[in-house]
Amino acid sequence: MPRLPGVIAFAAMAAITVVPAHAGMVDKIIFGKCSSAMRKEYEKAGKQLLLNHLNATCNCVVKEMKNKQSVEQAKTFCTS
Repeated sequence: MPRLPGVIAFAAMAAITVVPAHAGMVDKIIFGKCSSAMRKEYEKAGKQLLLNHLNATCNCVVKEMKNKQSVEQAKTFCTS
């Protein structure tokens, strides 16, 4: 029985560290998809995409999707 509090504490810490890691991975995936789409759109239009514009837009999309917005809602909000 003396080990039970230690096991519970370890399980709680493990659960806490897994959730942010998963959230970070999802954010990276969203950001990657966004940046890929922006690069393709700019290349197709023959325009130069500035890195700070890409970062600002895709970070905005990640933030909006975390706030439960759809991809289209996030894109509309972040590009207007």
